[in-house]
Amino acid sequence: MGAMNVVMTVISLLLVEVAGRKTLLLSGFAGMFVCTIGLCVANIYAQVSWVSYLCIALVILFVVMFAVGPGSIPWFLVTELFNQSARPAATSVAVTVNWTANFIVGLSFLPLSSALGPNVFIIFAVLQLLFILFISFKVPETKNKTVEEITAMFRQQM
Repeated sequence: MGAMNVVMTVISLLLVEVAGRKTLLLSGFAGMFVCTIGLCVANIYAQVSWVSYLCIALVILFVVMFAVGPGSIPWFLVTELFNQSARPAATSVAVTVNWTANFIVGLSFLPLSSALGPNVFIIFAVLQLLFILFISFKVPETKNKTVEEITAMFRQQM
């Protein structure tokens, strides 16, 4: 899994200038959403012999989609959404939020899994859908844009 994550992150670094940040971010979250829903459905049919192979494939595809989108792209956005003087603080906040979210997921998954069983993935699917909607409507495409152009786009949204 780790090697797949590294390989796909490198590929996303090559794709980011071609496809754009927002496109990769949305594609990554959409793929993760499909995989998560697939895992929810697969858990219903866990007694079927081949479903375990499907689950493995879905988890691998989930890692691929994570690496292509939300695993790598937010770090581009942090440096592109803020001017030079605000970047260190913005990066610090982004790193803190990232690791806090990772900690919360790691800490809460087993208790939630015990309480909800196979339905635990629905929580993550809902969050992924909310992220897709937020990114679609609120996050600008920063490819080939200056900080001033990005700031102007945010002002137009308000």
